[in-house]
Amino acid sequence: MRVLVYFRSGASQVFIIPQDIPTIEFRRVAEAVGGCLHRVEFIQKEVKLQKLNKSC
Repeated sequence: MRVLVYFRSGASQVFIIPQDIPTIEFRRVAEAVGGCLHRVEFIQKEVKLQKLNKSC
């Protein structure tokens, strides 16, 4: 799972973590890397869209 973390300092970091990691453990790791957390977003897999050619 990919998680995007925004820190209060204004920096951001993407973490790739296993799904079975406890939330409190992830928070400790993230705070050790960048300081206090501001916001956390879970990144879903990107879906590639096919461009459709339409003739009118």
